[in-house]
Amino acid sequence: MKILYAAAEISPFAKMTNTADLMRFLPASLQDKGFEIRILLPKYGSIHDRRNRLHEVIRLSGIEVQVADNVESMRIKVASIPNAKLQVYFLDNDTYFKRKGLFRDAKGNFYDDNAERLIFYNKGILETVIKLGWKPDFIHCHDWAAGFVPVFMKETYKDQEIFKDTKIIYNLHSPVNEGLFNQDFLDLARLPEGFDKSRVMTGDKVDFIRAGLSYADHVVTSNDIRDEFDDLFKELNITPTKIQGSPFDMSSRFAEYYNSLAPVND
Repeated sequence: MKILYAAAEISPFAKMTNTADLMRFLPASLQDKGFEIRILLPKYGSIHDRRNRLHEVIRLSGIEVQVADNVESMRIKVASIPNAKLQVYFLDNDTYFKRKGLFRDAKGNFYDDNAERLIFYNKGILETVIKLGWKPDFIHCHDWAAGFVPVFMKETYKDQEIFKDTKIIYNLHSPVNEGLFNQDFLDLARLPEGFDKSRVMTGDKVDFIRAGLSYADHVVTSNDIRDEFDDLFKELNITPTKIQGSPFDMSSRFAEYYNSLAPVND
């Protein structure tokens, strides 16, 4: 079973919350259980190439991503998680990710161009999969920063054969929703004509978590989620699967969960 992990943080490369530590352990443990795992992470400027032994994947050069009227190219670099045989793919672009901060500056303020950066990252994940020619059974999106991957896959990239049978799992780890943007985000995202923006709006804001939940095929909540999103789940008629516990417990439970979702072959 092939599973793509879309997460904006993974230890030891980049950390905003405890999710980064889980992302270090969980995919590697699942790979040991026989799953084929890929992880895609922005290549933030704080990630030192030589220290982390990153190297460019030449065969993946030339990938382009449209953000508003601009077309940005990116390099794909790869490194292994320390003490594991699992590789992480890094989306490298000087315009959006050369700076050392993840999504906040040194004073704790959100970067003014986070909308563009997230469009680049969320679309870039799908463009990289296409370039890889690696057809995932599941794309497992983690927390608010990956909330538009399901939207782009099912709207912008819906005619791509590689995603024909791919299912999206959206996983909430943090009770804090930082993915709220002004409506001009939708102009920058260049979604197809006829896109129903109500599916991604909370009030007058584009809401990454609502977007992820609305477009996901399956929804999971992890340790730090209690009842923070219950009203939203009810509104969207979603019954999430709770997978909680220690990293070891969660590894076994996620393995069972993925297998339970796999299609039954005649």
